[in-house]
Formats: sequence, C-alpha cells, structure tokens
Amino acid sequence: MSNDAQQSLAHGWPEENQFNRSILWEFALYVCGVILILMAVTGYIITDRYVSTVTETVAEKLLVQARSYSRTAGKSILSPNGPDALMLNNICKRLAADNRDIFWAGIAEKDGRFIAHTDIGRVAAEATLQPIRSGVSLSGLRAGEQSRISGDTVHITIPILENDIEVGTLAAASSAAQITAARNESIVAVASITIIMILLGIPVTLWTLHRKLRPVSTITSSLKRIDFDQIDLNLPIKSKNEFGYLAETLRVMGDRLNLARQELLEKDRIAREMEIAREIQNSILPQDYPRDRRFEFCGAYRSAREVGGDYYDFIEFDERHLGVLVADVSGKSLPGMLVMLLTRDMVRKITRTVQRPDQVLCEVNRELGSNIKRGMFVTMFFGLLDKATGNFSFASAGHNPLVVLNATTGETRLIKTKGYPLGMMKPEMFEQRIELSEIVLTAGDWVIQYTDGFNEAQNEAGEDFGMDRFLHLLKSARTLRPHDFAGEVLRKHQLFVGNAAQYDDITLLAMKWGGQSVDTVTKPAEEHVRAH
Repeated sequence: MSNDAQQSLAHGWPEENQFNRSILWEFALYVCGVILILMAVTGYIITDRYVSTVTETVAEKLLVQARSYSRTAGKSILSPNGPDALMLNNICKRLAADNRDIFWAGIAEKDGRFIAHTDIGRVAAEATLQPIRSGVSLSGLRAGEQSRISGDTVHITIPILENDIEVGTLAAASSAAQITAARNESIVAVASITIIMILLGIPVTLWTLHRKLRPVSTITSSLKRIDFDQIDLNLPIKSKNEFGYLAETLRVMGDRLNLARQELLEKDRIAREMEIAREIQNSILPQDYPRDRRFEFCGAYRSAREVGGDYYDFIEFDERHLGVLVADVSGKSLPGMLVMLLTRDMVRKITRTVQRPDQVLCEVNRELGSNIKRGMFVTMFFGLLDKATGNFSFASAGHNPLVVLNATTGETRLIKTKGYPLGMMKPEMFEQRIELSEIVLTAGDWVIQYTDGFNEAQNEAGEDFGMDRFLHLLKSARTLRPHDFAGEVLRKHQLFVGNAAQYDDITLLAMKWGGQSVDTVTKPAEEHVRAH
C-alpha cells in the first residue's frame, strides 16, 4: 500500500474521543428508565385497585348499616302523633355507635328538614339536608341512594320507604381515613419496591451487562490499537452468538485486508517495474530513422499493454548497406519484452559478422532455440537495402508478407517467403526451409512491413480489420509524404477499432524509395508517428 493510501486510510479512521460514551452506562440508564416506567404503571394500577377495594369495603359496610336502620325509621316518621323524634334520634345515635367512623347521622323529612340528628342543634336550628354534589360515586348503590367521597369524608343518603313510598331520607357522613390510608400505604409500598429494584437492579444490570458486553470492549480495544501496516483482528471471542459472528467476520476482514494490502503493494511494485521496463523499451527502439535523398522511413508503434513484444530496428552495416528488421514475440507484456530484448541482443551480435538476411535468421534461430521458453517463438522479417542500387534482399522467419506498393499506379504486391518462426524448430529443419528473396525498387515504391496486430485488430462489433481493408488503407495514403503516411494509416485504423480493447501490439514500418543520388542523413524519430 502506498504512503498516500495509508495516510488516507489512517485519516479516515474514527477518532477515539469522538465516541467516549459507554454502552454499559447507556444500557444501565435504559434499564433504570424501563424499571421506573414499569413500576409507575404497575404502582398506579395496584394502588387504584387496592384503593377501590378498600373504598368498596368501607362503602358497603356503611350502606348495609344505613339500610338496616332506615327500615325501622319509616314507622317512626309515620307515627299517628307525628314523627317520633325521640325514636328517630335514637336510631341516629345507634347508627353512629355501630360505626365509629361516622361523623354524624341524621333523618330528614321529604322536604329535607332534619327531624333527627346526632347533633341535636341541627334539628333545633331546622337545618335542611343539602343535596349531594358531584364527587367520587360509590358502586353498589340501589335506586334512590346517593353517595359522594369528598376530601376525607364519605357522604351517603338512603331513602326511607314505607310500603314502597318514600317518607324521608337517612343521611350519614363517614370518615374516608381508611381509603386515604390505603392509598398512602400502596404508594409507599410501590415506591419502596421501585427503590429496592433500582438499587438492586442497577448493580445486577451493570454486572450482567459487563459480562455479556465484554466482547464489545474487546472488539473496541482491538480496533483502537489497530496497526495499518499489519491489521490483526484475531479476537479471543469464541461464543456462538452474534458477538462470535462479529469477531469471526472481523478476523476474516483483517486477513483479507492484509492480503489486499500485500496485493496492492505487489501491484505498485509491478507497476513501477513495468514503468521502468517501458522506459527501457522506449530507449531501445530506434530514436532516429535512417534517411537520405533516395529513401525515407516512417513508422508507428503502439503496445497492447505497458510494454510489448513487437520490435523493429535498423542495422548500419556500412555506408552502402542498411539492415531493416521487424519482429513479433509470441508472448505479451513483460515476458514478451524480455524475449524481445534477448532477440535484439542476438541480432546485434550476429550482424557484426553476418550480413545476408537468411543467414542472420539462421544464426538467431540457432542461439534463441536454447534460450527461449518452450512454447514461445519469434516471427521476424529481415531485409537488406543496397542504398546505391535500390536492391532489397530479405528473408522471413514466419512473419507477415512484405507489402510493395507503387505510389504512382497503386499496384500492390504481397511477397511471402518461406521460413519457420525463430526458436520453434531445430537449426537443421529451420535452415532447410528458410528462403531468401530479392527485389529491385523503382522510384515511388513503398516497402511496408507490419505485425499482425494491425490486420487482426477488431472493432466493437467484433469485425476484423483484415488484409483487404489494410491494403486499401495503404493505397489511399500512398501519395502522402512519408512524414504523414504512418500517422494517417494509424489514425484511420483507430477510427475503425473505436473503443474496442487492443489485444496485440501494433507495429508499422514503411520506406519510400525515391531513386535519387546518395546523401546520407538521419531524421529524428520524433518527426514520425511512434505511439507507445
């Protein structure tokens, strides 16, 4: 991983101070909140039901007593001499005596005026029974009965019936102390239980969560100590729950990140090496094309990958003879380049003593066969130009046919010579097949050699460029100057290919023979099209 990538990864890593809240305390507060809510709801329900039960008990006792005394009061009210006040007062006193919670008891006529009361002053003052206003009503009341709980007092009124005719009303006011006490006792009990549950629940919860959430602390600590140069997420968590799954997932992620980092480092290393190899290849390809008044070269080269296996070169034997070669290694990328470099060195060494094209190829095959990997081979075209006469002799080791194109007439000849690819056959078999050919160039002739990446290229529809289209393209560009010829051919070839992937290296080397007097100079290759 590059330094920039490491810095970017470290910069994007979460900072510890941004996540300083404890999940343990968050869970504890959550549990306490849940306990409080549950206890509040539960306490309310329990208190309400308990108070209701106590209220019903108090009311039922009061109602039963009042009803029993109301049955005897009717006859005393309908006494022949008028209401028997003494008897009625006695009823009120006995009712109050039977229930110590009763504040007062009284009997009123139908018009509401008290005719008996535990407080005799109310009778003397001719006080009247006030109707019961709104309040908490008791359950279990019969027809005509009324009740109300107001503050600490329970009020009831019972109709006094005689032969089903209402002749008066028995009223009583009783203390609600039992109800209040019941409510307070319930609230205190619920509050005590809630406090006990919180005091016990929080420590137990914290202890339980600490044990159950210990893997979270382990994972967090490991992430805080992570080393980006060697990511180790092999956590000591062996449980079969979600934490175990998370720990195993992190371990696998760490291993894969380390593997990806190693692969990235390896890719960076290979990329640097490929860049160096590309610079080496650019440096060994001809930087200057031979040129004089009789001929001029142009060329184009484009590798399918960072480096390629195509190779072309010029060999100056003497002032009169110039060697021209174009080669194509079967392998691509770096292996192809290495074989290409090996072949180039062999050619350079052999041509110090050998000049004939067929003999050069035989010697190269002899040395290359024992130095090349089995299954790899090199096709090569080697030509020898006599600058004085225009005589061009050549041989081919399994390479493409030579294209001879007349600039004036457009006549095209494909000259194919016999020969096996270099490094494929034993020297004896290779030498038996190799063939030397020779032509004499006339003014305006183009001599064109190429690699099969040119004619075998495909467009996005999978259609081959093909030899017919290639020859037609050469004819259409034959009237151009050599300086523009290769660029035009390469441009139209690219228009055909479009955005389709390039699977093979492309090399084009062309020479136009002028037939003028000799005046040898060189022209920089930068004036030609060489697209690497």
